Amino acid sequence: MGMGMLEVHLISGKGLHAHDPLNAPIDPYVEINYKGQERMSKVAKNAGPNPIWNEKFKFLAEYPGSGGDFHILFKVMDHDNIDGDDYIGDAIIDVKDLLAEGVIKGWSELAPRMYQVLAHKLYFKGEIEVGVSFKRQA
Repeated sequence: MGMGMLEVHLISGKGLHAHDPLNAPIDPYVEINYKGQERMSKVAKNAGPNPIWNEKFKFLAEYPGSGGDFHILFKVMDHDNIDGDDYIGDAIIDVKDLLAEGVIKGWSELAPRMYQVLAHKLYFKGEIEVGVSFKRQA
């Protein structure tokens, strides 16, 4: 079993669109959850459909550890001061193989790439660019 630090690099979004047509341009942000550990990006004010966050977030990770869910959930939201934030969609990254490789080698990485944002696992709502790395702790 190995413990380490999972680092998520949230880079940007592309073609994101919210459900609320009156709230333009959108102010997107992302809630990131890994095994109950939650982080939130900054709100990209007036960024519209193509925000740039360029933020890094760290999560404690254990492999194989307890529970079999090795997914990072990204919930993309549109900040709205008037009637509450609007849900845009979700993206999910499976990191089981990344963690397994990192435990063996000491370090592993998923190079940055685009992941689809889907509303209710059905409707395409754009993409987010994310990279992930894992470093085993001694």
